[in-house]
Amino acid sequence: MAQAERVERHADALSRLWPGYWPKDQPFILYAPDIGAVFGGHRLPGTPRFRPGRLEGAEFHFVLDYPSGVPDTVLLRPDSPDDDLSTLFHEQFHDFQNTAFRWMSGDGHQEFVDLNAIPDLAGFIAALDLERLVLQAALLEPDALARRHLARTYLALRTARSADLPAEVLAVQQQRKWSEGTAEFIGLQASHLIAGRPDAALPSAIARALATPSQNDMSLVSELFRWRAYPVGAALTWLLADVGADQWRAQVGQGVPLDVLLRQTIGEGSAEDVATAAARFDLPALKAQAAERLAHAPEGVTTREAFLDQAAHWLVLELKSPVSRVKEVQLSFSAGGMTPLADGAIALPQGMVVMQAPGFALKSEHSPALIDVPGGVVEGDVIAHVVTLPLAAVDLHELRVGEPFLLEKEGLSLRIAAPDEIQQQAGRTRISLTLPKEP
Repeated sequence: MAQAERVERHADALSRLWPGYWPKDQPFILYAPDIGAVFGGHRLPGTPRFRPGRLEGAEFHFVLDYPSGVPDTVLLRPDSPDDDLSTLFHEQFHDFQNTAFRWMSGDGHQEFVDLNAIPDLAGFIAALDLERLVLQAALLEPDALARRHLARTYLALRTARSADLPAEVLAVQQQRKWSEGTAEFIGLQASHLIAGRPDAALPSAIARALATPSQNDMSLVSELFRWRAYPVGAALTWLLADVGADQWRAQVGQGVPLDVLLRQTIGEGSAEDVATAAARFDLPALKAQAAERLAHAPEGVTTREAFLDQAAHWLVLELKSPVSRVKEVQLSFSAGGMTPLADGAIALPQGMVVMQAPGFALKSEHSPALIDVPGGVVEGDVIAHVVTLPLAAVDLHELRVGEPFLLEKEGLSLRIAAPDEIQQQAGRTRISLTLPKEP
């Protein structure tokens, strides 16, 4: 209740962080499954209000549009009473981006990068680490002129690193920083706001996140091109605000990459600045650390074929929906590590997947999964959502076209009212269900 009350007390200020973001009556739910839920944001008498018990369908840490009866209700499970709710504000900013932002070029959702296209991967990683350290120094620098000089040095380092990289690699980097970086900035700014922390504390918080990420089991593609984008993009966003870039929020919303906009505003440093930074932060040591990182990095899975080699039999669930009914299809997934594949799919090594629609319900836990992100309209006005899961063929022996199918086993629940089509082939069973044009 106290967390929800803080959000509501600051609703006016939250609505001014970015024009159009977080309306003053933004509905939200803070949910603790073992206790209950707090409903807030309606700005009506009696809110926020507490309701004990579990909420049906609240399977994930965050839900973007929970069916509460009020459109666009966001739901978060706070990690503790001290949670700063930055995830709530971060994810809701993504929802705002979906309607208000326009990426200026290419596929805004493409994340796959072929690491073989980077000539010197160890040097690339070391250069990224050097740039992060320079950005960190800029955010922690109290003198405005020195801070601007460090920001210009960062941009010069970025230009030097980018000289030999393929355009598609640069595009993925810029898009991730533009998307995740601005959301991270707003998430931290909003959480500082409701906690009553001073504006001066924000750059320090971003700087802490700029520390070199710990080595873990996520793929190099995910680490280098997604997770590093959060703090770097947040730092660039803060610098745009700090230097007073002209109409920077509007330009970002129109798809101008953060580094491009910052360079247009302050210019970039010299070759001498690059050399000075390389010496100050010991670039040879960073290269040695990067080489060591690569020597022990897991191979990772980058193709659909390599992912499917992990199990003898797979269940492919295809849910087709007319464009007019696409909002009736709910597809959510989460995992500790997710890897984008070359064909646009996302591989989950272990995670949770929930897909629901009229006549269809899937919940898979603690299992590998392959998610085919809808790439647009197919077959006229029909959009397909596809989830692939490992499942023994013996579990599907009762499956028949046009007949109800129910499967409940550890970690998997699947209900299909009436499959339209079933295809059997070696190592794979494909089930298709198409929603009619009218409910």
